[in-house]
Amino acid sequence: MLQVTTYAASTFFVAVMVYSLAVVLFLGSKEHSPRAFSLPVAMLATWVLCAGFEYYFADTGNLEIAAIFVRLAHLFGTFIAITIFYFSLTYPNNYKPVPAIRWFFILSAFFVTVLYFAKDISALFGSSFVSEQTIIIDTYVNPGNYLGWHFGNLAIFFHIFFTCFWSLAMATLWQRYKQQTDPILQKQAWSMFWALTAGIVPAGFANVALPGAGVFGLFWYGLMSSFGWVSIMAYSILKQNQMNVKTGMTELFIIGTILIVFIGLFV
Repeated sequence: MLQVTTYAASTFFVAVMVYSLAVVLFLGSKEHSPRAFSLPVAMLATWVLCAGFEYYFADTGNLEIAAIFVRLAHLFGTFIAITIFYFSLTYPNNYKPVPAIRWFFILSAFFVTVLYFAKDISALFGSSFVSEQTIIIDTYVNPGNYLGWHFGNLAIFFHIFFTCFWSLAMATLWQRYKQQTDPILQKQAWSMFWALTAGIVPAGFANVALPGAGVFGLFWYGLMSSFGWVSIMAYSILKQNQMNVKTGMTELFIIGTILIVFIGLFV
Protein backbone atom coordinates (compact mmCIF):
# COMPACT_ATOMS: atom_id res chain seq x y z
CA MET A 1 0.00 0.00 0.00
CA LEU A 2 1.38 3.39 -0.94
CA GLN A 3 1.98 5.96 1.76
CA VAL A 4 -0.27 8.40 -0.04
CA THR A 5 -3.81 7.94 1.24
CA THR A 6 -3.18 10.12 4.29
CA TYR A 7 -1.36 12.64 2.12
CA ALA A 8 -4.32 12.88 -0.26
CA ALA A 9 -6.83 13.45 2.53
CA SER A 10 -4.59 16.03 4.20
CA THR A 11 -3.95 17.96 1.00
CA PHE A 12 -7.68 18.20 0.20
CA PHE A 13 -8.18 19.67 3.66
CA VAL A 14 -5.36 22.19 3.21
CA ALA A 15 -6.65 23.14 -0.26
CA VAL A 16 -10.04 24.11 1.21
CA MET A 17 -8.28 26.26 3.78
CA VAL A 18 -6.21 28.10 1.20
CA TYR A 19 -9.14 28.57 -1.19
CA SER A 20 -11.09 30.17 1.65
CA LEU A 21 -8.29 32.69 2.20
CA ALA A 22 -8.36 33.54 -1.52
CA VAL A 23 -12.10 34.22 -1.26
CA VAL A 24 -11.56 36.42 1.80
CA LEU A 25 -8.92 38.47 -0.01
CA PHE A 26 -11.00 38.91 -3.14
CA LEU A 27 -14.32 39.71 -1.45
CA GLY A 28 -12.90 41.53 1.56
CA SER A 29 -11.58 44.49 -0.43
CA LYS A 30 -12.17 46.25 -3.75
CA GLU A 31 -8.58 47.49 -3.95
CA HIS A 32 -6.26 46.08 -6.60
CA SER A 33 -3.47 44.81 -4.35
CA PRO A 34 -5.48 42.38 -2.17
CA ARG A 35 -7.34 41.12 -5.22
CA ALA A 36 -4.02 40.64 -6.99
CA PHE A 37 -2.81 38.67 -3.97
CA SER A 38 -5.88 36.44 -4.15
CA LEU A 39 -4.49 35.09 -7.46
CA PRO A 40 -1.31 33.42 -6.08
CA VAL A 41 -3.30 32.23 -3.07
CA ALA A 42 -5.81 30.56 -5.42
CA MET A 43 -2.90 29.13 -7.45
CA LEU A 44 -1.42 27.77 -4.21
CA ALA A 45 -4.72 26.09 -3.31
CA THR A 46 -4.93 24.55 -6.79
CA TRP A 47 -1.32 23.35 -6.52
CA VAL A 48 -2.14 21.63 -3.23
CA LEU A 49 -5.32 20.15 -4.73
CA CYS A 50 -3.43 18.77 -7.74
CA ALA A 51 -0.90 17.20 -5.39
CA GLY A 52 -3.75 15.55 -3.51
CA PHE A 53 -5.10 14.08 -6.74
CA GLU A 54 -1.68 12.85 -7.83
CA TYR A 55 -1.41 10.94 -4.55
CA TYR A 56 -4.97 9.65 -4.87
CA PHE A 57 -4.53 8.29 -8.40
CA ALA A 58 -1.15 6.82 -7.54
CA ASP A 59 -2.80 5.02 -4.63
CA THR A 60 -5.40 3.55 -6.99
CA GLY A 61 -2.73 2.43 -9.45
CA ASN A 62 -3.50 5.01 -12.17
CA LEU A 63 0.05 6.25 -12.60
CA GLU A 64 -0.63 7.81 -16.02
CA ILE A 65 -3.37 10.00 -14.56
CA ALA A 66 -1.16 10.69 -11.55
CA ALA A 67 1.52 11.94 -13.98
CA ILE A 68 -0.96 14.45 -15.45
CA PHE A 69 -1.64 15.85 -11.98
CA VAL A 70 2.10 15.97 -11.25
CA ARG A 71 2.46 18.14 -14.36
CA LEU A 72 -0.49 20.25 -13.25
CA ALA A 73 1.05 20.66 -9.78
CA HIS A 74 4.30 21.89 -11.30
CA LEU A 75 2.37 24.14 -13.68
CA PHE A 76 0.43 25.78 -10.86
CA GLY A 77 3.64 26.01 -8.84
CA THR A 78 4.99 28.13 -11.68
CA PHE A 79 1.74 30.12 -11.76
CA ILE A 80 2.24 30.88 -8.05
CA ALA A 81 5.63 32.41 -8.82
CA ILE A 82 4.29 34.39 -11.80
CA THR A 83 1.29 35.80 -9.92
CA ILE A 84 3.26 36.55 -6.74
CA PHE A 85 5.63 38.68 -8.84
CA TYR A 86 2.65 40.51 -10.32
CA PHE A 87 1.32 41.09 -6.80
CA SER A 88 4.68 42.47 -5.66
CA LEU A 89 4.37 45.20 -8.31
CA THR A 90 1.06 46.34 -6.79
CA TYR A 91 1.99 46.29 -3.11
CA PRO A 92 1.65 48.17 -0.77
CA ASN A 93 0.34 51.23 -2.65
CA ASN A 94 -2.31 49.47 -4.75
CA TYR A 95 -0.44 50.29 -7.96
CA LYS A 96 -2.17 48.87 -11.05
CA PRO A 97 0.39 47.88 -13.72
CA VAL A 98 -0.19 49.07 -17.27
CA PRO A 99 -1.88 46.62 -19.69
CA ALA A 100 1.43 45.78 -21.40
CA ILE A 101 2.84 44.43 -18.13
CA ARG A 102 -0.31 42.43 -17.45
CA TRP A 103 -0.14 40.93 -20.95
CA PHE A 104 3.45 39.90 -20.25
CA PHE A 105 2.27 37.82 -17.31
CA ILE A 106 -0.64 36.35 -19.28
CA LEU A 107 1.62 35.34 -22.18
CA SER A 108 4.18 33.90 -19.74
CA ALA A 109 1.45 31.74 -18.19
CA PHE A 110 0.32 30.59 -21.66
CA PHE A 111 3.89 29.71 -22.66
CA VAL A 112 4.57 27.56 -19.60
CA THR A 113 1.20 25.81 -20.02
CA VAL A 114 2.17 24.70 -23.53
CA LEU A 115 5.63 23.79 -22.28
CA TYR A 116 4.34 21.60 -19.47
CA PHE A 117 1.89 19.70 -21.66
CA ALA A 118 3.96 19.42 -24.86
CA LYS A 119 4.09 15.64 -24.41
CA ASP A 120 0.33 15.34 -23.94
CA ILE A 121 -0.38 17.68 -26.87
CA SER A 122 1.87 15.66 -29.19
CA ALA A 123 0.30 12.39 -28.00
CA LEU A 124 -3.13 13.83 -28.76
CA PHE A 125 -2.08 14.10 -32.40
CA GLY A 126 -0.53 10.63 -32.42
CA SER A 127 3.06 11.80 -32.24
CA SER A 128 5.85 10.92 -29.82
CA PHE A 129 8.22 13.56 -31.18
CA VAL A 130 8.55 15.33 -27.84
CA SER A 131 8.24 12.28 -25.58
CA GLU A 132 11.37 13.31 -23.72
CA GLN A 133 11.05 17.05 -24.36
CA THR A 134 8.81 17.79 -21.42
CA ILE A 135 8.91 18.79 -17.76
CA ILE A 136 7.56 15.54 -16.28
CA ILE A 137 7.85 12.25 -18.22
CA ASP A 138 6.05 9.78 -15.94
CA THR A 139 5.44 8.74 -12.34
CA TYR A 140 6.51 5.66 -10.42
CA VAL A 141 6.50 4.17 -6.93
CA ASN A 142 9.99 4.14 -5.46
CA PRO A 143 11.32 1.47 -3.03
CA GLY A 144 10.23 3.52 -0.04
CA ASN A 145 6.59 3.33 -1.24
CA TYR A 146 6.56 7.03 -2.06
CA LEU A 147 5.32 8.56 -5.27
CA GLY A 148 8.13 9.82 -7.50
CA TRP A 149 8.51 11.00 -11.07
CA HIS A 150 11.06 11.29 -13.86
CA PHE A 151 11.91 14.76 -15.11
CA GLY A 152 12.18 15.41 -18.84
CA ASN A 153 14.81 17.37 -20.72
CA LEU A 154 12.87 20.62 -20.24
CA ALA A 155 12.69 20.39 -16.44
CA ILE A 156 15.27 23.16 -16.21
CA PHE A 157 12.57 25.58 -17.38
CA PHE A 158 10.50 24.83 -14.28
CA HIS A 159 13.41 25.73 -12.02
CA ILE A 160 14.25 28.83 -14.07
CA PHE A 161 10.69 30.17 -14.09
CA PHE A 162 10.02 29.31 -10.45
CA THR A 163 13.30 30.69 -9.11
CA CYS A 164 13.40 33.82 -11.26
CA PHE A 165 9.82 34.95 -10.67
CA TRP A 166 10.01 34.29 -6.93
CA SER A 167 13.36 36.07 -6.66
CA LEU A 168 12.01 39.06 -8.56
CA ALA A 169 8.95 39.15 -6.32
CA MET A 170 10.95 39.08 -3.09
CA ALA A 171 13.45 41.64 -4.39
CA THR A 172 10.58 43.95 -5.40
CA LEU A 173 8.91 43.66 -1.99
CA TRP A 174 12.20 44.35 -0.23
CA GLN A 175 12.76 47.39 -2.43
CA ARG A 176 9.25 48.66 -1.69
CA TYR A 177 9.94 48.25 2.03
CA LYS A 178 13.22 50.19 1.82
CA GLN A 179 11.72 52.98 -0.28
CA GLN A 180 8.49 53.37 1.68
CA THR A 181 8.21 56.65 3.61
CA ASP A 182 4.85 55.95 5.27
CA PRO A 183 5.68 54.06 8.51
CA ILE A 184 2.41 52.09 8.42
CA LEU A 185 2.90 50.95 4.84
CA GLN A 186 6.54 50.24 5.56
CA LYS A 187 5.56 47.98 8.45
CA GLN A 188 3.04 46.19 6.23
CA ALA A 189 5.65 45.70 3.50
CA TRP A 190 8.07 44.30 6.09
CA SER A 191 5.44 41.88 7.40
CA MET A 192 4.46 40.78 3.89
CA PHE A 193 8.10 40.14 2.94
CA TRP A 194 8.68 37.86 5.91
CA ALA A 195 5.28 36.17 5.65
CA LEU A 196 6.04 35.22 2.05
CA THR A 197 9.53 34.12 3.05
CA ALA A 198 8.00 31.84 5.68
CA GLY A 199 5.76 30.41 2.97
CA ILE A 200 8.34 29.85 0.23
CA VAL A 201 11.28 28.43 2.19
CA PRO A 202 9.67 25.09 3.25
CA ALA A 203 7.93 24.60 -0.10
CA GLY A 204 11.00 25.59 -2.08
CA PHE A 205 13.11 23.06 -0.19
CA ALA A 206 10.67 20.14 0.00
CA ASN A 207 8.81 20.58 -3.30
CA VAL A 208 11.44 22.04 -5.64
CA ALA A 209 15.01 21.40 -4.46
CA LEU A 210 14.63 17.86 -3.08
CA PRO A 211 12.52 16.43 -5.95
CA GLY A 212 15.03 17.95 -8.37
CA ALA A 213 17.66 15.84 -6.60
CA GLY A 214 15.44 12.73 -6.77
CA VAL A 215 14.23 12.87 -3.15
CA PHE A 216 10.42 12.68 -2.88
CA GLY A 217 9.87 11.47 0.69
CA LEU A 218 9.45 15.00 2.09
CA PHE A 219 7.17 16.33 -0.65
CA TRP A 220 4.27 16.22 1.82
CA TYR A 221 6.12 18.58 4.18
CA GLY A 222 5.92 21.51 1.79
CA LEU A 223 2.23 20.84 1.20
CA MET A 224 1.42 20.76 4.90
CA SER A 225 3.48 23.91 5.50
CA SER A 226 0.87 25.73 3.40
CA PHE A 227 -1.52 25.34 6.32
CA GLY A 228 0.88 27.17 8.63
CA TRP A 229 1.45 29.86 6.02
CA VAL A 230 -2.29 30.46 5.65
CA SER A 231 -2.55 30.81 9.44
CA ILE A 232 0.26 33.39 9.43
CA MET A 233 -1.41 35.38 6.65
CA ALA A 234 -4.81 35.28 8.38
CA TYR A 235 -3.23 36.58 11.59
CA SER A 236 -1.42 39.33 9.70
CA ILE A 237 -4.58 40.40 7.89
CA LEU A 238 -6.58 40.55 11.11
CA LYS A 239 -4.04 42.08 13.50
CA GLN A 240 -2.20 44.47 11.18
CA ASN A 241 -5.01 45.31 8.78
CA GLN A 242 -2.83 43.93 6.00
CA MET A 243 -4.05 45.08 2.57
CA ASN A 244 -7.13 46.76 4.11
CA VAL A 245 -9.20 43.59 4.02
CA LYS A 246 -12.44 43.95 5.94
CA THR A 247 -12.20 42.55 9.43
CA GLY A 248 -15.57 40.86 9.14
CA MET A 249 -14.40 38.78 6.19
CA THR A 250 -11.25 37.76 8.05
CA GLU A 251 -13.21 36.76 11.12
CA LEU A 252 -15.50 34.71 8.89
CA PHE A 253 -12.42 32.95 7.51
CA ILE A 254 -11.13 32.18 11.01
CA ILE A 255 -14.51 30.88 12.16
CA GLY A 256 -14.73 28.74 9.03
CA THR A 257 -11.23 27.42 9.69
CA ILE A 258 -12.13 26.38 13.22
CA LEU A 259 -15.29 24.63 11.98
CA ILE A 260 -13.38 22.76 9.27
CA VAL A 261 -10.76 21.62 11.78
CA PHE A 262 -13.48 20.55 14.22
CA ILE A 263 -15.38 18.61 11.57
CA GLY A 264 -12.14 17.06 10.31
CA LEU A 265 -11.51 15.52 13.72
CA PHE A 266 -14.60 13.35 13.32
CA VAL A 267 -14.24 12.41 9.63
